[in-house]
Amino acid sequence: MKNKNFLLAPFLVLGLFILVGTAGAAGVDSPLFESVGGIFGAGAGPAGQRTLGTLITQIVSILLVVAASIAVIFLMVGGYRYVVARGNEEGIEEAKKTISGSIIGLIVIILSFAIIRIIASALLQGTTGLGI
Repeated sequence: MKNKNFLLAPFLVLGLFILVGTAGAAGVDSPLFESVGGIFGAGAGPAGQRTLGTLITQIVSILLVVAASIAVIFLMVGGYRYVVARGNEEGIEEAKKTISGSIIGLIVIILSFAIIRIIASALLQGTTGLGI
């Protein structure tokens, strides 16, 4: 029973985010939301892109954010497993593997985001530089 609750928790959190996102889409007009949305490149949205290259870049960026979220969830799962191990060597080793795998995944995701932004700015806008 305890394991079922543990496996159900990420889906409950995901459902909460979906509900909050739906409430935001219902028409909440706040300068706070606009400023936060500007940080993450909101404004046009994936459907508002005019070229195939910018659409693909936007979709890949969204997928990288989803992958980073999953990696953070695995980092939390590894921390939970580490705490629950209570000195059990096998449990601690499995938790360490989960934590190190999620940290490596986050590093790869961050680097791939930067590389994609650099390549996209060079190919789509003709500018060289970071473009981050």
